[in-house]
Amino acid sequence: MIDLSFNMKTSKEQILKLIDEAYPAAVRLRNDLHMHPELSCEEKETSALIERTLKDLGIETRSGIAGYGVAGTIFGKDRTKAVGIRADIDALPITEAVESPIRSRNPGVMHACGHDIHTAVLLGTAMVLNEIKDELPYSVRLIFQPQEETVGGAEPMIKEGVLSDIDVKEMIGIHVSDSCDSGMLEFCPGVMNASCMDFKVTVLGKTCHGAHPDMGIDTIPCACNMVLAAQTILTRRLSATDSALITVGTFNSGTSENIISGKTELAGTIRALDTSIMNFILKEFRSMLHNIAESYGCTVSVEYGNSFPPLTNDKDLSHKLLAACKDILGENNIRINLVPSMGGDDLAYFFRVLKGCYFKLGCHRPGTADHYGIHSSLFDPDESCIRTGIIAEVFSILKIMEE
Repeated sequence: MIDLSFNMKTSKEQILKLIDEAYPAAVRLRNDLHMHPELSCEEKETSALIERTLKDLGIETRSGIAGYGVAGTIFGKDRTKAVGIRADIDALPITEAVESPIRSRNPGVMHACGHDIHTAVLLGTAMVLNEIKDELPYSVRLIFQPQEETVGGAEPMIKEGVLSDIDVKEMIGIHVSDSCDSGMLEFCPGVMNASCMDFKVTVLGKTCHGAHPDMGIDTIPCACNMVLAAQTILTRRLSATDSALITVGTFNSGTSENIISGKTELAGTIRALDTSIMNFILKEFRSMLHNIAESYGCTVSVEYGNSFPPLTNDKDLSHKLLAACKDILGENNIRINLVPSMGGDDLAYFFRVLKGCYFKLGCHRPGTADHYGIHSSLFDPDESCIRTGIIAEVFSILKIMEE
């Protein structure tokens, strides 16, 4: 049962009524965001909409954090302590294929990962918590984070002080999931998302005429061997119980059908659920590439790029919030999944410095067979999940403040 130790005058039923009142406005905000998606590092209008909405509510706001990040604070009785909530705000370079009145107006850009939902849910949550702020034992820090899909905005926001002016001990966040019906939540206590690292490999040889391969050094067979051999790091150098992936996503080489290619470029990602495993793979991968290049008479350069640490939910906090949400939404609408995702999320940077719980918000339309997951041009979440998301965030915050 939700039985708050700080004796709120506002009842659970009254809070649910406030949520129902905020829901239509949150849907309108989501529709606006969905029609006007912006890529990472370009979230100017998205940021302005968020800031304007918060200021209209009378919420103290700071913008321009790590680019277009926005932070708001709903002050409770204790203005020095807060619970954090984070929503990511950027879109993807995808052309939307969904026929809808709110289809993207920005060619080649789409909210295909649900960040419009995440943002609308947090704005709806802000509307509700702002109505009961005088009853809150302490404050709420609202974090709208840019750049999640690319370079990652979480770590820069932390470095620019989004947590330093107020004592944030716990943080929550949600992410839509088409694997759950709308109205459901899924919790994953412990490790939830993998550590991710981008890589770029450049293999150099010697170009020559295709009729005289002995006059050159062909980089294509060398690079092909690299792609195949990389998988043996996972199957022969790691324990069979260690979860990790090496994905080569692009392979570019050659200029003509009758020219031996003197340059091949590979790019991809490495993923692991454990930081020590990730570090081992990075070392082995680099060593393997150099050894293979040498055996073919080539040279190779390896660049490691953007990386996120593994995202780990605090187990005690997860179970506490799971129980609170179960009381509101019903046992049949709460699911526990102990199988981590190999996808990454830079919310992990926040969870490295404070306790956190990241849970999935079901967005699949009940009764429909099609499942178009995130990053699909046909991704079309059920907007009613926004109400569920607001319920989850509001009552999770109240449960955390119980102590």
